Amino acid sequence: MIYDLAHINVNCTDIQRSIAFYEKFGFQVIHVIAENTTELDPSRNVMEGAAGYEGSHCYGVIMSLGDHPHCWTKLELLQYTQPATEPEPQRTAFQVGYCRMAIRCRDIHGEVERLKAEGVEFETEVQTSETVGKLSYCFARDPDGTIVELLELHR
Repeated sequence: MIYDLAHINVNCTDIQRSIAFYEKFGFQVIHVIAENTTELDPSRNVMEGAAGYEGSHCYGVIMSLGDHPHCWTKLELLQYTQPATEPEPQRTAFQVGYCRMAIRCRDIHGEVERLKAEGVEFETEVQTSETVGKLSYCFARDPDGTIVELLELHR
């Protein structure tokens, strides 16, 4: 029986930079993808045959939004060393496939101001829509260009 989404994988060109970015949104590292250590050390924490691809090597972390042990909002950040993760041309919101992740919040205006003060650059101002109930949203990009939507549902 299929019952939920375990995590979303985001490949990074600089994992430390990506960790710092997602921490600003409230994510916390809960697991280092490595054997016998809890420290992220690229010289030791190499996962061989990553994602089932023979000859590939990577290291990474699992991040959780919220500290509840059963919280299922998880990101898997990976940086491949073999073959090296390559930067991708900037994606648009109109390309096929995975487009963006939406992170829910309360007080979107306050969160945007806080995030801007922490160096997050937003591509849009907060917009409000009533297409799927009343909601407000805006968009930023992570260090490698993945679109991150900040979303507030109004009740």
